[in-house]
Amino acid sequence: MGHATRSLEIARLLPSNGIDVRFSSSGQGLTHLRASGEGSRTEASPPLDVEWTPDGGFASNSVLPRFPLMFNKFLRQVAFEEEAIARFNPSLVVSDSKLSVVIAAWSKSKPVIIMLNQFKVLFPPRFRNRGGLLFEGVAGDALGLLWSMGDRVLVTDLPPPYTIGEENLTGMSMSRIIQFTGFTVPRVRVGEERLQRAKTALGLDGRPLVFCPISGPDVTKGRFAETLLKAREKLTENYNLIVSMGIAGGSTEPRRLAGGGWIYEWCPIKDELFELSSVLVARAGLSTIAQCIDRLKPALLVPIRNHPEQLSNAEKFERLGLGIAIRSELLTPQNLVEAVAKCAADSSYKRKLEVVCAVSQRYRGVEACAEIIRTMT
Repeated sequence: MGHATRSLEIARLLPSNGIDVRFSSSGQGLTHLRASGEGSRTEASPPLDVEWTPDGGFASNSVLPRFPLMFNKFLRQVAFEEEAIARFNPSLVVSDSKLSVVIAAWSKSKPVIIMLNQFKVLFPPRFRNRGGLLFEGVAGDALGLLWSMGDRVLVTDLPPPYTIGEENLTGMSMSRIIQFTGFTVPRVRVGEERLQRAKTALGLDGRPLVFCPISGPDVTKGRFAETLLKAREKLTENYNLIVSMGIAGGSTEPRRLAGGGWIYEWCPIKDELFELSSVLVARAGLSTIAQCIDRLKPALLVPIRNHPEQLSNAEKFERLGLGIAIRSELLTPQNLVEAVAKCAADSSYKRKLEVVCAVSQRYRGVEACAEIIRTMT
């Protein structure tokens, strides 16, 4: 979803009278692009996803047994993208973290820009003490060679020492084509009228607002949402509480929770609630973290279980002093409530957010990516 969202934002900045755009996506990204009015310009590519456990975690044990099947699906993706490129005949291909597109563009002799924030595949923590680091390094080197097929590599993160995904980006040896662009999330500033409408519609009172946008594959959301709902009575003693399940295409009408608070399937006023919130409770995707930094919102981050990228993102967020990270398997209603209270009361989080936000403000990632695309088209 985050990849589709930022690709759409970048495409909207390209001159419509000179550049024709086509999208390729699957799963939640495809649903989001179609819901945004881009159905006629979007190709439905074959999906390629990992397996998830019943408790909503990354099924790391299934990776090796399923590798032949996943590799076959990957080859189907490459073939699909080759056919789509041949049919559309673009002057430039942009791959948002999608390796099959890079290979397809290379095979068709098309210049390609790569946007990514994860240079290599990290192993889940449980494998990293059993020779996993060696295999992780080999896999990283192999991926580096494939990513280097791009003409430009745009890293959609902050430069060191504030790089959120630093563990996912270590070992990069492509400095001649790499450029840190800063975050690629829209910098939306919501007017007072819209904020007041949101407050009135939800009956928000003077208590601080805790906003909980749950992103990621739908199968990963159940346990997180369940813990949030168990904590709601305690939370609503001191806070307004709003939960968004992030279900693409879901109902946009809020439902009142027993014991207080509201829950959306799909929240149409996410920007307003982000602006009004005092604390975020969320997953640890880069887009969510970028918005927390740009809007100076301390957060409790709960990475998807066994999800290496989100685990390392959350750990870096906490090391920078911007909020609190709790692993999914360790999250309880009690420590959730305690972490929210600490984020709301400790002013040091806001001070450190201001430092990192000042760095982020020097970059305009969406505009920078759009300008590079325009000059190469």
